[in-house]
Amino acid sequence: MKKSVSIFYLICFILIITSCESPRKLTKKGNKYSDKQMYSDACQLYFKALNKKRDYLPAKEGLKFAGEKQINSYLDDFFKTKNFGEQRKAIYLYRDAFQLQSKIKRYYVNIDIPQHYVSDYNQILDEYVEKTYNEAISLLDKENFSQAEKLFKEINLLKPNYKDVDEMKDIATYEPIYRQGNNLLEMQKFRSAYYAFNRIPSNYKDANELKLMAQKAGMFTLAILKFENYTSSIGVESAISANVTEELMKLNNPFLKLVNRDLTNTFINEQVLGMSGQVEEGTSAKAGELIGAKAVLTGKLVTCNKVNNPISKVSKKGWSLRRIKKTDADGKKYYDTVYDKIRYSICSGNSKVDIGFQFQLSSTESSEILYTQLINKSKRDNVNYAESSTNYRNIIPGNWTWQNKNSNSDYRNDSKSDIRKLRALFKNKKTLLSAEQLSQTIYKEIAKEISTKVNNYSTKDE
Repeated sequence: MKKSVSIFYLICFILIITSCESPRKLTKKGNKYSDKQMYSDACQLYFKALNKKRDYLPAKEGLKFAGEKQINSYLDDFFKTKNFGEQRKAIYLYRDAFQLQSKIKRYYVNIDIPQHYVSDYNQILDEYVEKTYNEAISLLDKENFSQAEKLFKEINLLKPNYKDVDEMKDIATYEPIYRQGNNLLEMQKFRSAYYAFNRIPSNYKDANELKLMAQKAGMFTLAILKFENYTSSIGVESAISANVTEELMKLNNPFLKLVNRDLTNTFINEQVLGMSGQVEEGTSAKAGELIGAKAVLTGKLVTCNKVNNPISKVSKKGWSLRRIKKTDADGKKYYDTVYDKIRYSICSGNSKVDIGFQFQLSSTESSEILYTQLINKSKRDNVNYAESSTNYRNIIPGNWTWQNKNSNSDYRNDSKSDIRKLRALFKNKKTLLSAEQLSQTIYKEIAKEISTKVNNYSTKDE
């Protein structure tokens, strides 16, 4: 850990130093690299110098010289590899030269590539692309999609719009995924099939239609029942329900569809009775068919305890020191410490919430309980701080009997540790979260947990 931190600070230091380098310093460094025939590195330094000052002439001159040397080096290697019949290597060497030339030109420094190199490049490029295209077509015929895709992508890079390379590249790229999606459909893995087709452009064959088919077949329609409340706390179950709906909507799950509660309350209530055996057999399935829900989510508030102990203040006696300027008998100035009797307050309060909520996900088709869980959540908050109109840095703990006159029972606590403890109280947090604020956090946490469970179930393929 210490080593990684050290490396991090070293990198930061280098970046700071580099960013502070002037065009003049960068050009000098570039010249040194150029003297050592490290022309590529020299060019990079000249680029940095010109990025700081676009018209810095020494950097332009250095870039002209180093750029020509580096481009000539690429072209010499291009000529050699071409003569040895290494077409692919030659092509990329020429491209290196051309790309460097183009980059240098952006700084208004012109370096020419002789025409015979351009002609040679175009000739071997045509030959190489034609040969590679035929090889890729052969691989495609053999359904070696991955290798064919690599070759088509290279052709597209070297010679865009060559013949039907875009179409062939799409076949090599998307046909395996398309076939995988069809296989998943046959296996009734609708959700996996959907995500496979979703990786394919909508205009490839009938991928879009198959994707929508898979989505429809794998759709998990869910109706949320009115949650029950077995406690004396009013409205908690409704707040949790609202949060659950919000969290489920935020998922943007293509397979999860919430059924409109207003249209389904009657049928859903019958369905739940059917699940618990209180109505005739088959009512549950009939209700599910009528509302179009594959599952229902039920819930009940089991426990809810909220405690609010608002902030209360207890008055305390203490001392506040101050320094006053005095003059002695010789006329010299000095400071004396005076202790004033003061009052300060110790403030404390706390709040706590404990909630138990049970939810159940049930199938409307089989009356099977798909998932159930009891969620228990607790939140606490408290404050304990001191406050005073006097500067707390001057307050000392102690006690006194009368504020306007002294008493033998008056005392100051000069213990440094006790003074530090008291002064620390003045810096403690002073805002107490109410039980309702804690409850809102719990509602969201419960809803998040429920939505995660529902989402996990609705996205898995059986």
